[in-house]
Amino acid sequence: LSLLLDRAFERGAGRVALHVDVVGDDIAGQLVHFTVAEGRAAHGPDESLLREAEAIVTAIGGTVHTEQGPDIGDRVIVELAFDLPHTPPCIDVDALRSALGGEAALREVVVALDRALSSDIADLDRLLEREGVAHLQAWLHRVSGALGMAEASELSRIGLALERELENGRRPHLDRAIRRFAEDAAGVFRMLREQVPVDGL
Repeated sequence: LSLLLDRAFERGAGRVALHVDVVGDDIAGQLVHFTVAEGRAAHGPDESLLREAEAIVTAIGGTVHTEQGPDIGDRVIVELAFDLPHTPPCIDVDALRSALGGEAALREVVVALDRALSSDIADLDRLLEREGVAHLQAWLHRVSGALGMAEASELSRIGLALERELENGRRPHLDRAIRRFAEDAAGVFRMLREQVPVDGL
């Protein structure tokens, strides 16, 4: 942003403003626009500062847009996606044991989760390398269902929300959110295995 502000001042713009707008807010994170807006410049730009700023923004996964017009002057918009703060998943094993009717039923659920989650989580990298969304939506649906069975309700809800969000297409920050979801799902299963030992797992 300092490079873009320097660019505006060096152009002799009569007025320069910096706007920050949250333009997207969903389960995957927030999409933010940082806009450097200036009035009509006194002279043509040296675009070396713009190119340098674009290289920096691209390196951290963002994009730069430019707009010009007689009514709006010159605008440079930096678009960045931010991940939401991460809250580790939690699961009440005692409540799950009670809801299932005892230790034997709980062990059966842990075994079922192992079968449902272990291969799915291991396959995620391969799925993310493929284009399209249907295979990821199916993956999220399966894993969310397994988490719901383990009473990890909040994490299951996040997975289903990510599944719905994919209807709008793939985006880098959405892929990152899916990876975080998979890590949390694996964490839930590790927690269950530690508290409910099952032979062979």
